[in-house]
Amino acid sequence: MNEGLLSAIRERRPWLERFTRTEYEQAFQEYRKQYEELFREALRNADADSLAAETLGELEKGWKAEKFWKRPARRFEEKQMIFMYLSPMLLEMGEEAFAAALRDAWRRRSPKDAYEVVTWRKLKKGFRLTVMGIEVGRGDDED
Repeated sequence: MNEGLLSAIRERRPWLERFTRTEYEQAFQEYRKQYEELFREALRNADADSLAAETLGELEKGWKAEKFWKRPARRFEEKQMIFMYLSPMLLEMGEEAFAAALRDAWRRRSPKDAYEVVTWRKLKKGFRLTVMGIEVGRGDDED
């Protein structure tokens, strides 16, 4: 398994910290610039279903190697990376088949912890503009 592909999910702290209303778009573009070519090359040489299964298998090995009290947090954060960065990037690349294969493989392994594939624009629209917890408007992205 290509370590570069796994790093797109495992190196989560800098990306998750930037999942905010003001920083997500820029962070997503940087993520895409860093990882898009790696995934394009990997998908050129592999079947989407087998690559999805292999990727999740490697992630599971990492979870099992983690101290048992840290496993749930790591698993959750890596799922966030798939949902918030990797899947939207795959959609932008035109690799909907791999995004769906990854989602379906995750769903087969964890049916109670499924996720949906959405674009980064849809995620960005979900941020609320609040002051002290009170929503003050939908901002520039209002339809």
